[in-house]
Amino acid sequence: MFLLKKKAAAPPAGPSATDSGEFDAQREKSAIAEMLLKRSAQLILGRGELEIIRGICQAIVEITPHIRLAWTWFGPSDTQTIRPQVFAGPASAYAESLCIERNLLTRIGPAFSALDSGAPAEPFTVSQFSLFGPWRDAARQHGIHHVVALPISSAFNGYSGIFVLYADRDGYFDEVGVSLFATLAELFGSLMTVASERSELQRAAYHDALTGLLNRHALDLIDRRVYRTSLFEPPSSLLMLDMDRFKSINDQHGHSVGDQALQAVARTLQHALRRGDEVVRWGGEEFMVCLPQTPLQDALVVAEKLRKSVAAITDPVPLTVSIGVSEIPCLQHLADAVARADQALLQAKADGRNQVCVLP
Repeated sequence: MFLLKKKAAAPPAGPSATDSGEFDAQREKSAIAEMLLKRSAQLILGRGELEIIRGICQAIVEITPHIRLAWTWFGPSDTQTIRPQVFAGPASAYAESLCIERNLLTRIGPAFSALDSGAPAEPFTVSQFSLFGPWRDAARQHGIHHVVALPISSAFNGYSGIFVLYADRDGYFDEVGVSLFATLAELFGSLMTVASERSELQRAAYHDALTGLLNRHALDLIDRRVYRTSLFEPPSSLLMLDMDRFKSINDQHGHSVGDQALQAVARTLQHALRRGDEVVRWGGEEFMVCLPQTPLQDALVVAEKLRKSVAAITDPVPLTVSIGVSEIPCLQHLADAVARADQALLQAKADGRNQVCVLP
């Protein structure tokens, strides 16, 4: 559904649906097209994809007072709650509080069919007498009278979006046409596809394919969360875990069972940890757990909980882990704490495995 959380200021004076002045639709369309061409290099140079889209939306509402709002959304096609990601215009307050529940689209009518069908809906009129409450608010508070919703398609599998424009003039999009805006929607689709592909590549670079955990390439990202510059900041701690006798699992049961064992440990660690703790597959059968704002004594409690949780695993085979623990001192980076936790881990192995160790 649409949610309008705050009342916006009345729209500024200017051309509107009630103006008696002559409106030249062709001149309006030409002005928008000329503006986009003039600004294209400036918008694209050195900017990210969402910045480019935001710049284009901003340029549209600046060149014509008739378009009160332009917004876009892009994401997984099965997203159930849709909120504008990029928006611009005097009626931006409307977009800020806008929320569309996908399962209620049929109640809204065909206006936003582009979300599910991929085909542009016909431009439609809203007024102070519209049956749908948010459209009455849009007309009363923002001077909006005509709306068009255009699909944003993507070559990135499972992703799609929508580009929506609101005008203050009855029949605005019928007079100016939607072809120019549909072309922009195609451009937005290309830009957002590139952004999504880059995000997916980055996710793959920082994640382990077998377990879905972060991998050691994410060390710098985690380091920024736990690095302390003051003794008054809460300390963080680090655990290094190694599966006991993992080579014998592979030798006796095969690498497929070994992979299942790694996945079982990864799931167990994720389920046993708190929100905000980070689990990393460090390599082979070794895992790293980072505990932000957790002093050493509390970290030892967490480590013992993890040790017991892994020892309860029986499928695909019984498993245990040895754990080394270290606290991350002020002004020390994560890599230094890893070295100390590794030494504690080696001591836990030497002392008989399936135990937690911290060095003095």
